[in-house]
Amino acid sequence: MIRKSFRHVVTALAILVAFVGQETWALAGTTGGLTGSVVDAETSAPVANAQVTVVSPSQAASQTTDALGHFTFLTLTPDTYTVSVTKGGYQALSVPGQNVFADTRQTVSVRLIKELRTIAHVSATGADTLVKSGTTADVYSVNAASQKAVAALGGGGSLNSAYSAVASVPGAYVVPNQTGYFQTVAIRGGDYDQVGYEFDGVPANRSFDNFPSSSASSLGNAEVQVYTGANPANSEGQGLSGYINQVIKTGRYPGYATADLGIGTPAYYHRAAVEVGARHPTGSSRTTSV
Repeated sequence: MIRKSFRHVVTALAILVAFVGQETWALAGTTGGLTGSVVDAETSAPVANAQVTVVSPSQAASQTTDALGHFTFLTLTPDTYTVSVTKGGYQALSVPGQNVFADTRQTVSVRLIKELRTIAHVSATGADTLVKSGTTADVYSVNAASQKAVAALGGGGSLNSAYSAVASVPGAYVVPNQTGYFQTVAIRGGDYDQVGYEFDGVPANRSFDNFPSSSASSLGNAEVQVYTGANPANSEGQGLSGYINQVIKTGRYPGYATADLGIGTPAYYHRAAVEVGARHPTGSSRTTSV
């Protein structure tokens, strides 16, 4: 009996050490991925050991391509990234406007042109699109900056909510001049209870009738995702006509703080919002919005 109890204690301690040893914790619905390949523009041969760097206002990361010219960034904060590639003997190339969505992996292909010593060069890149291939539905992402720009789209009652961001997406209709929370949203002509809602991958609809029983505030949003079709495969919620996921901001190193004040007239309107976020170098982060 003593040996058996001792073995149970050792097993429990091993499990505890494994959990404590985790440096980074990721919630469902908060990060996305970016993968791709680098090839020679003339021969289409893979370019190994090329330096690939992705940069956005919220995150930066870099790595080198493998023997087949492939690169993969698995956990990126949803944002718009610029992909830069450098390799000796080739012209440096930057590909801006790569939108990374939570819970999806985007793909980008880079063709490097060999460096010319006597002839000048001009680099051109295609414009990014909101609709991404490889997904089960049209996915639209409205980041925090865009959300602020369309804040008045749904009328005065939607100034401090995410409903204006939803209203800016093709295929989504928000009844104008609604006030406050629980506003009616229709996607592709569906009823309000046919739209699924999630916060960082956590379902927010009422379970027995799929009623959207939560508010859609704009405070602390890193991204508002609107699926004008089927839910993604890893969704925990459900929606027949469409699906909305609000991704909450995470802290970044060495930290940030913002404060907004608003006063409106002739209608009485006062607003104060504060956001503070920080990330430890090991990867853990915290954001507070008031």
